[in-house]
Amino acid sequence: MEEFAIRKGLESMEEYSVEHVAADIIVNANESNYEMPEAVRQAVVACTQNFPFNRYPPIKSENLCEAIAQELDLDIANVKIGNGSSELLQVACYVFGGYGKKIAIPYPSFSMYGEYATLSDSVAAPYPLTEEGYVDADVVIEFCERERPALLIVCNPNNPTGNYNSLATMEKIIANVECPVIMDEAYMEFADGKEVPPSDMRPLNKLWLVAGSTLSLVGKYSNLIVFRTFSKAYGLAGLRCGYAVGAAGVMRLLGKALLPYHVNAYTLMVAKTLYENKNLYKEQIKVVRGERDKMAAYLAKLGFRVWPTATNFVTFCAEGELAKSLARAYERKYHDFSLLPQVASGKMLFKYLMENSILVRDYSGHPKLTGCLRITVGTPEENLTILQKLTALCTEVQL
Repeated sequence: MEEFAIRKGLESMEEYSVEHVAADIIVNANESNYEMPEAVRQAVVACTQNFPFNRYPPIKSENLCEAIAQELDLDIANVKIGNGSSELLQVACYVFGGYGKKIAIPYPSFSMYGEYATLSDSVAAPYPLTEEGYVDADVVIEFCERERPALLIVCNPNNPTGNYNSLATMEKIIANVECPVIMDEAYMEFADGKEVPPSDMRPLNKLWLVAGSTLSLVGKYSNLIVFRTFSKAYGLAGLRCGYAVGAAGVMRLLGKALLPYHVNAYTLMVAKTLYENKNLYKEQIKVVRGERDKMAAYLAKLGFRVWPTATNFVTFCAEGELAKSLARAYERKYHDFSLLPQVASGKMLFKYLMENSILVRDYSGHPKLTGCLRITVGTPEENLTILQKLTALCTEVQL
């Protein structure tokens, strides 16, 4: 096959991939495993009946921008829409990055941050999280003073560790760096944050939309952009829709790289319907939080190290004697003695769950998350099955 030249910097890149295999329980991609509330489904169906599929969507997604802006008591100029927040992240790297410029990204965190930096001919500059997975504001500020990035990305709550960082910590960073700051809040709905600035005068029925979130700081800082998604809490991963909210000046710059008609009309209609009915998701989000906390507590009792999580997933790994027992079981079963024990313990967990038709995310080979798995919170029935299977394995390998 003939080899073709590609743009410099892309030669070593790998395509983003996750496991795509048949399974009865799929909890590897942080999607929502919960059904759309019936009232929302009916509203979407009603809008679909006479939907103008032959017409272009609003050129700049104005219908959804306006709905979000009104709810947040902002101007439409403060909002942009993308095909998932991932598209907006990529576009932000194009706009603020460029050849030789640095984009500061958290580590360990969402693996695509580095890929977006590379695609924009920028240099990915990772700054460390704490051993527990939190953001240290002083470390980030010092890092930015030293490295002078053109763009700073913060993931809060962080993926894949799940940690939530306080609004005060995030504001300290925003106020003390000179570059644009992206606060990636894809999982913020699950954090149940309480903090709001004393100056925030929103009515109580809107305050919950920004509590604990840097959305409450939009308008105060000229370098702030907050990214949100409909894929997680609102279960719209299949239609790919996200939004950015920020200072009008940086949003105008972001908009320069968004193509006209780039989000399809049906996605905009469904996302707008969901957003206008977001109160109907409150109970579902509450259930996910409760199931998450129960799963984390149960895994800890089994002997796993569990990362603090304020998301719809739990990240954990075996330690001590449990890790050694799982590693030995992996070597006996698969006749593979090439892995470090901590890595082998995670591989044993992953393969065992796969053999029981449960698909989770495997981070066992990750340098900072060695031996770890990440499990999205499923339905109560799915979560019970997962924990039963893990209990059976842990009991078996320690006999």
